[in-house]
Amino acid sequence: MINRLLRHPSALWLGVITLLALVANTLATQWLNESYALSRFPVPYFTAQLSFNAAQLKGWYAQLIEWGTLDVYVRTQFIDHVFIATVLVLHAAALVWASRLFPAYHRGRRWMVWAAMASAVAPLADTLENLVSYVMLANPLGFPDALAWVYSSFAGVKFAAFTLTYVALALGVAAGLVVRWRARQRQRLAPMAAWAPR
Repeated sequence: MINRLLRHPSALWLGVITLLALVANTLATQWLNESYALSRFPVPYFTAQLSFNAAQLKGWYAQLIEWGTLDVYVRTQFIDHVFIATVLVLHAAALVWASRLFPAYHRGRRWMVWAAMASAVAPLADTLENLVSYVMLANPLGFPDALAWVYSSFAGVKFAAFTLTYVALALGVAAGLVVRWRARQRQRLAPMAAWAPR
């Protein structure tokens, strides 16, 4: 599969896929954020996900039960799977597109394709985090405290993987543009070198 992604699809198709995935991701993000806001969860999602604290989570869930919005929060978890799917496609497409900035057999192209494969870690960790969340929400005030650590650990892996993906994309694009610029400089100077006195 790695060898195939080094050549296919074309940069044009990858650009189209990346653009469509970006639109889908933007819409999914808006839908997710609106649902989260409607749930009236007491703290930002990253604060809850990285709390590593069962008592805090149970306290927040208790507030949702009191306000009658726990079902909205549960629905938000399902909407999150739509967001996760768009992230999976967007990250992979963008990183493989960035690989096309490098010549066909340049090691930079291979590195970016590997980064595209590794970018699946973030949506995978997000999915596992949600699965643990479903178990906790089945008994929001009495789930085993250890689940909070599992839940937040998957969240930590997710956020770290997101960060590494964005860093890899930024560095890949920058390096690819430098490689292209150097190649054009060599092409421009090649005729001059051929006519230089020896």
